[in-house]
Amino acid sequence: MRLVETEAADAAPVAFGINPRETGFERFDFRAIFGNANPVVLEIGSGKGRFLRDSGASRPDTNFLGVEKSLHYYRVIEKRLTSAALPNTRIVNHDALRVLSEMVPDKSISEVHIYFPDPWPRKREQKRRLVRPEIVEQLLRVMLPEALGIYVSDHQEAFVSGREVLAQHFDIEDRNALDSPPRTNYEAKYRAEGRPIYEVRFRIRS
Repeated sequence: MRLVETEAADAAPVAFGINPRETGFERFDFRAIFGNANPVVLEIGSGKGRFLRDSGASRPDTNFLGVEKSLHYYRVIEKRLTSAALPNTRIVNHDALRVLSEMVPDKSISEVHIYFPDPWPRKREQKRRLVRPEIVEQLLRVMLPEALGIYVSDHQEAFVSGREVLAQHFDIEDRNALDSPPRTNYEAKYRAEGRPIYEVRFRIRS
């Protein structure tokens, strides 16, 4: 698998960016990618990479994989991870459904984080929402039995719709998003603006 190679300080070359258009849609070997067998956390829709960077720095014994469809933001994140030299972080540039279905192994993910996905408010576009049945089907496949999922949004209607999809397959728990520090740039911005923020946590039913 050919990756975008970067230099981590005082370490062997680290490939922070993964572009499946170049590498192919192979199943990840997380042990080979990260060089260890630590738990893997998946963020779907990484924006500017704040969660990946901050979490990678604060939790060095955990690996973090982000998926970002936008090539522009992928490049922003790749540069930020390179600058931070965090060997436990990677970012993939492609559509989340294809990455999940073709690249993420069964029962390999210990946490899933979904922050402020595009709400696609127009009715004809709602089938493009991230939290939808096809995505949930793949989450059920890739999450470990004890895995935790977190879904956060500022768009009430889209959040409720996604929450209902999750509730069909997971045990869910509504949470106050303000109990956690801002996890993304969007969250920090929306809190400053006083917008309502909605959060639900989900786990596979035992």
